[in-house]
Amino acid sequence: MDPSSKPYELVAHRGYPSRYPENTRLGFEKAIEAGALRIEADVQLSADEVPVIFHDQTLVRLCGHKGAVHRSTKAQLDRLSPFEPGRFGNRFKGVRLMDLQDMVELLQRNPKVVLYLEIKRIALKAFGVNRVLDRILSIIESVKHQVVLISFSIYALKAAKLRGYQRLGPVLSRWAEICHPSVVKMEPEVLFFNHKRLPLGARYENPRVELAFYETSDSNVADSLADKGARLIETDAIGEMIRGEL
Repeated sequence: MDPSSKPYELVAHRGYPSRYPENTRLGFEKAIEAGALRIEADVQLSADEVPVIFHDQTLVRLCGHKGAVHRSTKAQLDRLSPFEPGRFGNRFKGVRLMDLQDMVELLQRNPKVVLYLEIKRIALKAFGVNRVLDRILSIIESVKHQVVLISFSIYALKAAKLRGYQRLGPVLSRWAEICHPSVVKMEPEVLFFNHKRLPLGARYENPRVELAFYETSDSNVADSLADKGARLIETDAIGEMIRGEL
């Protein structure tokens, strides 16, 4: 099937991690160059409460360095490189850590791109919901029409809604949560779910809410998930999936 005729859209999961270090400006720029109009990124706070684009709690896997994001100042993080030595060796050594302001600038240059920004639970635990939202919402104000806040924390998303933020997407741990009153009442734009946890026979039908499955780089799997009601598919190999090579 022609990729352009697929019944779902692709989301670049953490940029283009099959080819470039995840959650980096390089990876996101390459994903957009490859045709991505939807991207997903993770955000947490440094010790001095600067929102940075980073998935892991610790720095080991991505930076080859001991420590944790929320216990390191932004200045300390800026001296590190999230080059993923375990996967890429020294090929990308020197790529710099991306912060949320960098992401805002990327979105401003690409006004058709939608960002699904996952608020990491470690930040909420370390700093509290209100402080995290204070830091994030003030930075994304100019591009909020392009940003969907997503999180495993329903509480954090409800708090964002109370502040007037409308574009929200819970990341569900269990399929049964799809009908939970707290989720339904939120009136989410999208629901994210791990396709490997999908119960046998499950199917989602709600034209008002997009269902996103994470993540696969197999077009056959993606097609089967579309039959389950998926309208968004997250992938690590955005370019190859768009071109129909996988």
